[in-house]
Amino acid sequence: MCDMHNGDRDDLAKPAAATVAERIVALDALRGFALMGILLANILYWSGWGLMSDDQRLAFAGADSMQWQYRFHHLLIDGKFYTLFSLLFGAGFALQLARIEERGGNGLAIYRRRVLVLLGIGLIHSCLIWDGDILTLYALMGLILPLFIRWSDARLAITALVLIFIVPFVGVALFNALGWAPHTALYDLGDAVALAMGTKLTTDNGVEVLASGRWDQLAAWTISGPIYAWGIKLESWRIPKVLGIMLLGLIVGRWFAAGRLPGDRVLLQRTVIAGLVLGLPPTLAYAFLPKQDQADWSSLLGTVPMALAYGAAFLLAWPRARGVLEVFAAPGRMALTNYLSQTMIGIVLFYGVGFGLVGQVKPLGIYAIALAILACQIVFSRWWLARHAMGPMERLWRNLTYGRGPR
Repeated sequence: MCDMHNGDRDDLAKPAAATVAERIVALDALRGFALMGILLANILYWSGWGLMSDDQRLAFAGADSMQWQYRFHHLLIDGKFYTLFSLLFGAGFALQLARIEERGGNGLAIYRRRVLVLLGIGLIHSCLIWDGDILTLYALMGLILPLFIRWSDARLAITALVLIFIVPFVGVALFNALGWAPHTALYDLGDAVALAMGTKLTTDNGVEVLASGRWDQLAAWTISGPIYAWGIKLESWRIPKVLGIMLLGLIVGRWFAAGRLPGDRVLLQRTVIAGLVLGLPPTLAYAFLPKQDQADWSSLLGTVPMALAYGAAFLLAWPRARGVLEVFAAPGRMALTNYLSQTMIGIVLFYGVGFGLVGQVKPLGIYAIALAILACQIVFSRWWLARHAMGPMERLWRNLTYGRGPR
């Protein structure tokens, strides 16, 4: 990045190599921004809004609240931020491997240990705390990423586009032609597991189960949850999409390592324009057509281009708006800690075993609570990082990777 204090506006249009510190801060801030969007998406389920049927939402909040929440979520939030987070995971892999190899270490061996530790954390989070976990899928895809590390940027980009756009549509058409729906088998299995544990789950009793405050019902919900979650991943074709997004992240990571980003404003401007041209029309359909979900064409076509536009716009604004955007840097440095703590806060606030607000808060209040959680995490992250080199879960992750505390 060029010197932002010399007032030379021409410099802003030129690709300029950023210092390592500037690149790290920009990536941290972008990661923190993605974390905000993930919180806005996930809190809908902890609060119970995402578990209600349409009739329940209508009776609780009214038609106007249902409509604006649906459109706001589908237009601006749904899928965009987990896509951005996936991209940053791939970018982080490329940067980590480059740093390790520069120091003469066995980069792939250390990386694999790091990903296996993340997999363990993700499995604990998914199976024992909340089935909406994304860490497990990221870790599994992360184990595959080294197969692509020597590929050219062009080859990575083509493969990513196939995985993101071609595979889901071909897969949906093929499964429909064969009359095969493997996700329904997982949904049925999840129902059977919950029933064997003494809790019958239906399409409209999720709020009732979570509000009960009964540990046996919460256990049935939690244990059966990962089975449902993998069914959703199959139905929405999230697995190949996430791998494709991470391959794009490898390219982005290389550009950051080379100093091309975040200073190449021409590249960022073109990405914003292309992302909006390709992504906005289907995203508008996703927001304004009824009953759209992540398995529908509108989401499959629109989500990734919009997410890329989000990320590029953030970096494009970085030189001029750094004073504002840098507020996301501290929570981004502690992304693992903050992501996991968001789950715990959500459970304590909303589930019946905590304060029991599940099913009691309307959409505007839900989003206000999410922003309050984010504000607290920003304050806590800044306080913690003023005293420690990294977040507590990041420290644990590092220590488990190396088998000791870092020197």
